[in-house]
Amino acid sequence: MGKRRSKGEGTIRKRKDGVWEGRFYINGVQRSIYSGSQNDIRKKMTESLAEIDKDEFLIENNMTLEQWLTTWQETYLSDVKDSTADRYKSCIRVHIIPGLGKIPISNLKQPTIQKFLNECKLKKKLSKKSIQNIRLVINKAMTEAVECELIKKNPCAKTKIPVYSEPKKEMRPITGNEITEFLETIKGNEYENLFFVALFTGARESELIGLSWDCIDFSTQKIHLYRQLKRSRGKNSKYVFSSLKNNQTRTFTAPKEVIDVLKKVKLNQNEQRLKIGNAWHNPDNLVFTNEVGMYIETVSLYRSFKKVAASMGIPELRFHDLRHSYATLALERGVDSKTVSMNLGHATVAFTLDKYGHVSEAMMSDSANKIQSFIETI
Repeated sequence: MGKRRSKGEGTIRKRKDGVWEGRFYINGVQRSIYSGSQNDIRKKMTESLAEIDKDEFLIENNMTLEQWLTTWQETYLSDVKDSTADRYKSCIRVHIIPGLGKIPISNLKQPTIQKFLNECKLKKKLSKKSIQNIRLVINKAMTEAVECELIKKNPCAKTKIPVYSEPKKEMRPITGNEITEFLETIKGNEYENLFFVALFTGARESELIGLSWDCIDFSTQKIHLYRQLKRSRGKNSKYVFSSLKNNQTRTFTAPKEVIDVLKKVKLNQNEQRLKIGNAWHNPDNLVFTNEVGMYIETVSLYRSFKKVAASMGIPELRFHDLRHSYATLALERGVDSKTVSMNLGHATVAFTLDKYGHVSEAMMSDSANKIQSFIETI
């Protein structure tokens, strides 16, 4: 026989199937909670009734994670960059829904999510970055579920990324004679000018593809970067403009040779436009275009660059390594770290110093040697 709590707040009974049931009312509607243990059901009843008194009780619902993620991505991703939203949606569609989608969010617990993240590494062989993205999406969605009072606490908050022991992919800047060889190798390449500007400004591939003529001030040698052009993900992927990484615009003074190259690009572009007439189509006033004025596709740029790298005997060289090359070159030539950091668009100078620590250490050693030479003259 069930026991009625004092003041008639609720009852506890053992059902015929052996499961203990606690019953109570909220706004005249009966609610039930269940457990296999009488002591456990008493504890849950006490907690639930205390939450009711504090107006903190959340009614368990049957909304699955898949249903909540569908609502979440439709409602809460409007204020993020398109590329970020595409990445989140890809994580949801490819990984999270197949793995956890059928579980009601009220039943989703930390061990379940942690096991799922571990399996993403052990069974699906996903990279650390991929798992970081997956966890980020789950955590954001569950945080919002708490804010919406759909669940009491975020079950993902204390989960951890599985430990990875593989070595970090090393950067491969070109230095010294390799720079001379690179410049010789790209002569006559359809992307020669873009490669040159990338090497001597450190601009990212997406920033150069999205660079427009309004960003160039020939009189002051200033280049202003405020957007990038990247391909979105998904079935209907297309190239779209978005804000820069870290949402920071930046303006820097380019070397005179870079400005001269850009002047040559402008001249060649005008000649090509006159040559093909109405076939020319450059609505975004882009600096680097194909033969009819349209944006350059990353796959074409990638293939061309890898051919250059292979011909130099450095097949592992990536386009992004030109950015590392610029940073290394600038630091080695004595450009202060703050200026290099600003030119690259890094979030902090500390990040720049950490990423290029090997260069800054050499600079510090050289600085000490110069001071020592002065001391010896005293």
